[in-house]
Amino acid sequence: MKNQIGLHMGYWWGTEASDDLNRILELTAQAELEILEVNPACLLRMTPEACQKLLRRAKDCGVRFTLNGGLDATNDIASGDEAARRKGIEYCIRVLERMSELEMTLWSGVNYSAWLRAPQPEGDAQEEKVRACGYAVQSLQPILRAAEREGIDYCFEVVNRFEQFLFNTAQEAVAFAEAVGSPRAKVHLDTYHMNIEEDNTCAAICFAGVSGRLGHFHAGESNRRVPGVGASNLDWRAIGRALRQAGYAGAVVMEPFVLTTAFNAKRTRVWRDLSHGATLQQLVCDAQTGGRFLRGILEE
Repeated sequence: MKNQIGLHMGYWWGTEASDDLNRILELTAQAELEILEVNPACLLRMTPEACQKLLRRAKDCGVRFTLNGGLDATNDIASGDEAARRKGIEYCIRVLERMSELEMTLWSGVNYSAWLRAPQPEGDAQEEKVRACGYAVQSLQPILRAAEREGIDYCFEVVNRFEQFLFNTAQEAVAFAEAVGSPRAKVHLDTYHMNIEEDNTCAAICFAGVSGRLGHFHAGESNRRVPGVGASNLDWRAIGRALRQAGYAGAVVMEPFVLTTAFNAKRTRVWRDLSHGATLQQLVCDAQTGGRFLRGILEE
């Protein structure tokens, strides 16, 4: 089974299509990609009728949806604040129950704590990490029961030390998923984050694959450009071999953040134009090039 190649909607943020999901879908299809990854806020803003209309259009384009995105300080299910944890549990279950409206069967991201959370300046960071992981595992029990009912893989994204502290490597994430215990508890790996944290990216991919927990994969250059567009310091052929050796048949989704005009540019630390002044049509061509490049390394 061939891996389907996709693109996170955030690639289009900062362009004239930023706020138009139908246009984003159209551009993604023009780039010959098979998956459009949307965030939970986008899903929750849509009415069921709008979801039905978008889903019909996506099927006409040959595109399906996955979900990516997480939590913040107000609904952090790993928080020491019980009210925040309750709010997060309710939020996650509400998202899971709406995913079927776009026929989504996978939710990835920092959906186990708040994105960009760091330990408190005072106190023991390691002690806080253990405590927060405990809260997260406890909170995830009702959430994963909902995921099981809905037939959804709940994939914990392994991000770098500057974006989260509960876990930063494949090995830590697999242990966390095992502690959660559900067969729907999966691990989401991302080459951008792995380039920062892993001793050996390919070994980490294989470890997650052999564990049976590898549920989702993001592909991006070490500076978050589109893979295969310009120079690279990542060994993409080795990454492709590792995914095959891991038996990974899931989606490979590009998550490039390249525009300083994107609404989230400050949060993703995009301080220079990594698109090199690309027009909207050039962005389509770059995404198309990235998709073709990834298909090539996965099929070698």
